[in-house]
Amino acid sequence: MDQKGKQYLKGRLLLILVVMVMVVVSACSNGANGSGNKGNGNKAGQESQAPSDNGGAEKDPYEGLPKKISISTFDRGQVSSDEGTYEDNRWVKWIREQSGIDVSIVPVPRNQAQDALNVLFASGGAPDLVWEYDRAYIGKLVTQGVIQPIGEYIEKYSTSYKKYLEEHPELLPYLTFDGEIYAVSTERPLFAVANHGVWIRQDWLDELKLDQPTTVEELIAVAKAFKERYPDSTPIVGHTTSDIYSAIYGAMNFQWYLEDGKMQYGATLDRFADVIGLEKQLYELGLVDKEYLTDSNNQRASQLWTTGKAGIYLGQWGRGSNDIMIKDMLSNVPTANPVPLEMVASQYGKYGAYQEAPPNIFVAFNKDMKNPKAAIEYLDWLIDGGWYPLVNGEEGVHYEKINDVPKQLDSDKFNKEVLYAGEYAVVRDQVTKAEDLLALAPDDEQSQRIAKLNMASLEIAMKNEFRRDIPYQPSFDKINEIRSTLDTFIRETRATAVTQGSKYTGQWALEEIRKEWERLGGKEADELAQKWYEENKASF
Repeated sequence: MDQKGKQYLKGRLLLILVVMVMVVVSACSNGANGSGNKGNGNKAGQESQAPSDNGGAEKDPYEGLPKKISISTFDRGQVSSDEGTYEDNRWVKWIREQSGIDVSIVPVPRNQAQDALNVLFASGGAPDLVWEYDRAYIGKLVTQGVIQPIGEYIEKYSTSYKKYLEEHPELLPYLTFDGEIYAVSTERPLFAVANHGVWIRQDWLDELKLDQPTTVEELIAVAKAFKERYPDSTPIVGHTTSDIYSAIYGAMNFQWYLEDGKMQYGATLDRFADVIGLEKQLYELGLVDKEYLTDSNNQRASQLWTTGKAGIYLGQWGRGSNDIMIKDMLSNVPTANPVPLEMVASQYGKYGAYQEAPPNIFVAFNKDMKNPKAAIEYLDWLIDGGWYPLVNGEEGVHYEKINDVPKQLDSDKFNKEVLYAGEYAVVRDQVTKAEDLLALAPDDEQSQRIAKLNMASLEIAMKNEFRRDIPYQPSFDKINEIRSTLDTFIRETRATAVTQGSKYTGQWALEEIRKEWERLGGKEADELAQKWYEENKASF
């Protein structure tokens, strides 16, 4: 072959090689699942790209896909049968019509939400969007590799939420794991910062000529007096009992604390023995419902409180479902006078009941979701104002605006037709003030009475600072792995200590928990948490 022929053949081979490379690159790109997850080697927003018809611009892999997403929600049992179900009701239909996105709701029981979501992820049936109030749980999902980073999705597809995040940069540290954004969230309104609270029957106190208790010892004494005066009563009920006990002693089992400059996990603190000890003492004295540990949906606690068979309620500070319970109590027992109770002090001082950190709900993206662009569009629609009717209802039907405050017209109608819809408003640009509570409530005497109680309970709930030594919890694979097992162990050990007699004390429970912590690798977790604290404390 002459030199010219050789050059021609060489050129043809080079052209073939270039074409083959382009085909391989295109095939790899089109083979991605488009979710931007770590499982296929992509970062969020680094979607597979395909050549467009014009041969120059890159085609968006999600353009043309059905605008269809699924999202979890908490099932609190608030949807009446004539309203439908959490999956199918007037508001789900409204969301689809107004947002232009085919949204499917996946309800999970409120009290077992994380367990239910874990099962869904393990079975491959988790929804596209999952949410929780607990940042540490989002960290666990990051560790498990079942959710994906979303920073580039926000940058590429969002307008409204991106703008909101730019205006609220203080949220970024809470949304960031391993240097990448894994969730969206919005600022909590004041009503949502206060979370847990205590209520007491002031009429029972007045009848017995007792003051409101201010210490743990006085709380026990008042509960005993209630039991003696009303033998058929259950003095203390509630659905946040263990969290209230933990908050009293500043020892939440799922939180890290600073003890003399050293990070220590809450369930391993000396004080945690006092938490379980108090719970055991109240149980053995017959001052709590013997079945409260299995009252997973809080039906027994609610029934005892609303029918006037309990004197102290450990639950929410007010509003929402707690409003309904107070209203039911006043209907069942017109002479009842439930009032908010300030948290009692222990030998360690006085702390507030649980108060939330600034972020509200954390919404994460399933790594296997098909259309993250549609998910971002849905979240943008919510924060643009889609959240407002879900929280307040329909103007002229459920509320009227007075000085820009949505005032309820009929609390019964609102509770039946709107209250549950707030679960769907996972991002919201909501700003509220304590004095709005009176304006928000209907004008009838009972609603205004409950609103005044809520104002008082909000003030009391925020009076004492909840002990949170660090603004947010560290999230490492090791720590998250330990917690997955330890949480179950703590529940089981606590139940044994409380119910199984004098052999099993609070100190016994603490030692068992510490042994399990060590067995699971707690020493390494302590070291990781301490290193994280030293590296980040300047920004706290």
